[in-house]
Amino acid sequence: MGENIRVYRRANRMTLSELAEKINKSKATVGKYEQGAIALDMDTLYEIAAALKVSPFQLMVSLVPEKKEQGEPRLLGERRYLYLYDGRASRILRSLLVSGKEGEDDTVTLFYDIPSFAEPQRCRALYYGHRQKHDFVTNYILENQSNGVEHAFLCVMRSLDRPSESTGLISGISSRMLLPVSAKCILSEDVLPENEELTESLLLTKEDIRLTRRCNMFIVEQISWIG
Repeated sequence: MGENIRVYRRANRMTLSELAEKINKSKATVGKYEQGAIALDMDTLYEIAAALKVSPFQLMVSLVPEKKEQGEPRLLGERRYLYLYDGRASRILRSLLVSGKEGEDDTVTLFYDIPSFAEPQRCRALYYGHRQKHDFVTNYILENQSNGVEHAFLCVMRSLDRPSESTGLISGISSRMLLPVSAKCILSEDVLPENEELTESLLLTKEDIRLTRRCNMFIVEQISWIG
């Protein structure tokens, strides 16, 4: 939990002193919470969660894969790796979704646009929200924590031939243009190689444009790629 407190605090652009003031603790005490040097009681856990605008469960979900005794990765919660292509910067944009185990908690956190999956706290934007799972479609409804005006909606469809990956659309308001935008995306249970094949799968195709013009709405069909 200490590491999670640090990650969410930094993602909220909050200093140790600012968090300490919000929960009426000393800076040194909060530092010890983050280091795991002293235990957290339940009241303090709820106070920290409220200050960081997350659920107490989110502070207990592992953001970093842990190891079983056999050396296999184990997660306390679900991690999903989100990819889309930013044509303005000509790069693949990676993000991390962290949620509770299926059936236990539908709260979800999106660390949007991160330099690496090992550093989610360095995200360009932080979103909190909820997940709604259906048979073939999963929806994520998220709110930008630094700008309450901006919400993101992620709708993905499970692939029949690649069950560990989902394709779909992510929609929101562009921070650069301040206009509504939507982008093709891939949501994966595993980290994907950021290569030319992945880039090509995230680019708009002639068929995407043809469908958009014909239907006057942005439609994304199943993305197929080599991987």
